[in-house]
Order: sequence, then structure tokens, then C-alpha cells
Amino acid sequence: MGREGKRPSNLEIGVPTEYGFALAQQRFDGATPHIRPGAQSLLDVGCGNGANTALFTQIMPHVVGIDVEPERLATARQYAREQGLDNVEYEMTDGRVILCADDSFDHVTCFDVLEHVDDEQQVLGEIARVLRPGGRLTISVPNKWYLMEIHGFRLKPERIPWNRVPLLSWLPTPLHERYAHARIYTKRRILATLDQAGFDVLAHDYAMPPFDLVGKSWARRLLTATFTALARTPLRVIGLRHFILAEPRRSSLS
Repeated sequence: MGREGKRPSNLEIGVPTEYGFALAQQRFDGATPHIRPGAQSLLDVGCGNGANTALFTQIMPHVVGIDVEPERLATARQYAREQGLDNVEYEMTDGRVILCADDSFDHVTCFDVLEHVDDEQQVLGEIARVLRPGGRLTISVPNKWYLMEIHGFRLKPERIPWNRVPLLSWLPTPLHERYAHARIYTKRRILATLDQAGFDVLAHDYAMPPFDLVGKSWARRLLTATFTALARTPLRVIGLRHFILAEPRRSSLS
């Protein structure tokens, strides 16, 4: 490991969550029940500043985070040093070439990254390659039917916060991908993408928004309670993101 990758050329790089945010804990809580007993190693693809990655050091002997942004990796390394986390390492690459041997990891996480990469199939192929037999992938991607487009648009005037305009995410896919900063997925699209890459989907769910950026505590509590209730109804299909457990078909790696 250690070779620098290139930034995605056509899509915007995402903004990572922060240490202590509910989103990082939500991702950790969603992934951990699906990590096989006895798993020793985890790779976090698109680790950002390490806010998600660091949580897995509590339960995994060896954790590796990879990302394309050197400043965010520097933050991740600094946090690891300050917290005495000696079972995590960070490397710079964009995921198109994961500089690890075949069958290196028991589990891979990829949280809200796939929508930003140039070549989904290449990244997923690399993830499949580095997973050991029986290894699993936990992946999340934004849900098209969420009420807001969280990544924003290349539209005028730029002063308008386009990521706060309702239902822009519902635009037809060709229009959305012409102007949006990142892809967005229906359930059918993400399942087909994983299938094409040689993954079998073991579980799919909708993750509700954690509202970390809502400033008023009462508003955050109200919104969280509302979406928690929606998660128990058919309206869960408007959740913020798809949260998926998958494993590679071994025949696809031969």
C-alpha cells in the first residue's frame, strides 16, 4: 500500500461526517451485527477523516482506511495517535486500485462513497478481490426517493442552497446526473450495480437521516422521532440512504 491515487474526474468528492456525530455511530451499529465472528481485519473504503473507521478499532484487531484526500487522512492519523489507536492504518488511494493482496480482509465497509467514484464496477471489483472467502461488504449509498438531494447541484444562481430544495432528487436520472454532484440510487439500481459486480445481496434496508446538522435540539429530536416512526412503515422507502450487506460470488473471482 502507499501509492497515491487520482481524484475522481467527473464527480464531486463528498464531505465526511464528523467525530461524535450520530451518522458515524449509525453506520457502525448497522455494520457490526453482520461482521462474522472471528473476523480479524476490516477495510474502510473512502474513510475520509476516520470518524467511521476509528469506531471499528473497538471490535477488530486490524483496521485499514483508504481515501483520496490527503488532508482528511492527516486528520484520521492525528486522531489515531491522540487516542492511542495502534490497530488502525490509513493509506491514500481512490479505490480503483486497492494496494493489498487478494483475500486480505474479512470485512469491507464503503459508506456513501460509490456515488462519487468514476467507475463503480472497478471499485466493487477491487473490493471483491481483497475480501477473503466468506468475507462481506457493508455499503451505503444515497436513496433517490429521499426528499432532498443531499449533494447539491451545479445550478444557477450558486447562492441558492440547492441541497435544501425538496424533491430535486426525484428528477429523471439523465437530468439528475447532468447537474448533480454525485449519483443517486433507487433500490433497483444499486442492487443491479452490485449484481453486475458479482455480489449477492444478503440484506437491504433504508437508513433514516440522523439530522446531525440541525442546530436546534428540539427540532433534531422531533425530526428523529418522526423518521424513526416512518422507518416502521412502508414510508421507510423515503429514507436517506440504502444500507446493504453483500458478499462476492466466489465464481466471479475465478
